[in-house]
Amino acid sequence: MPTPVNDTTNARELAAGVHVDEIVTVESGPQLADVLREATVNNHSVIPFGGRRSLATGNPAGPAKFGLDLTGLSGILSYEPADLTLSVRAGTTLAEIQKTLGESGQELPIDVPFPEVTTVGGLAATGFAGPRRLRSGSLRDLLIGCEFVRGDGLLAKAGGMVVKNVSGFEIPRFLHGSWGALAVLISVNLKVTPLARADGTLHARFDGLDTAIQAVHRLIAEEPSIEACVVTSDPHGVLVAARAVGRPGAVAASLDSFAQRLGSEIARLEAEQSRAFWQDLVNRHAEDDSKIVLAIGARPRDVGSLATRIGDITAGHDATIQVSTGLGSLRIVIPANGEDLATGIAALATADGASYVLESASPALRLSLPTWGTEPEGIEVMRSVKREFDPGGILNPGRLPL
Repeated sequence: MPTPVNDTTNARELAAGVHVDEIVTVESGPQLADVLREATVNNHSVIPFGGRRSLATGNPAGPAKFGLDLTGLSGILSYEPADLTLSVRAGTTLAEIQKTLGESGQELPIDVPFPEVTTVGGLAATGFAGPRRLRSGSLRDLLIGCEFVRGDGLLAKAGGMVVKNVSGFEIPRFLHGSWGALAVLISVNLKVTPLARADGTLHARFDGLDTAIQAVHRLIAEEPSIEACVVTSDPHGVLVAARAVGRPGAVAASLDSFAQRLGSEIARLEAEQSRAFWQDLVNRHAEDDSKIVLAIGARPRDVGSLATRIGDITAGHDATIQVSTGLGSLRIVIPANGEDLATGIAALATADGASYVLESASPALRLSLPTWGTEPEGIEVMRSVKREFDPGGILNPGRLPL
């Protein structure tokens, strides 16, 4: 077993309510396999972590034996600009990855909160996807291979380094969004894209949430060039932000078309201003841990009606509703003392056939309101997969309802 590091009382609290007895720094795949193999034999629970941005999300869990610090698994393994492929260790930050790609005029076309500390392994584990998923997809769509260690210590690889890889099972995408409950990533192989030469955003104000969502539905249906579009309703009003990226002339034409279709332009942001606006927006996803945050997924055709009804019950409260209509997603942020309001929103979403995740809340609310919503159909299949990948149940025990 590797020597634990940072073994102090403060270091053992990885995040609010997340405690471990010892922290182990991992720097190689074989070392990680040894740790997990021994943990399985001794029935020691393990919590892997990188940038620690999402450790508090999930069901409350008891203290774990080990916290696995994966930030030592960092660095670019292979980069072939001509092939548009990249292999990188899981503890590498997105800022380092984007800097390397940018030097060759390429990028990962994804939204990343706080890229200076967010690791690619953590992003894959949580399955986070921001507004750019509307057109460019998420990290899941860019995964073409990975190396990982199962809960029982089995070191394995899946996929490869070619974009059109059709051999074997889709294990890399399967592990995406599994919250470290099945395996721990060592490295990932990704396909990359050319860096957009221009970036622009149009802002438009609306009198009501329902009117804004209807306008955005039409915009998305009629504008294939739209990269991202979000409706935000808060005590200051209702704002629509629509983004376009690509060649300068095409972006300018897209913004003109957005303005014509929305009919209520108030501002245009270009280049760094546009990028900064969207970076700030996704950063707020990771800054609201002092409040109650619910992420809701619904059918795109139903998201407008659901958002309007949520707007009705949050009226008069200091609430922010963020709607990505094309993705069928809503994000609701309410004050920390709004437990009853959160319970009402969750009940409304569930009754409407939508799913929700309680991203941030007090320990008391997490105990009374299911963090992951109602159990989905096929939960027993998911549990059988968990037993196959992690037979000892040592990885993030209790975090997911598996």
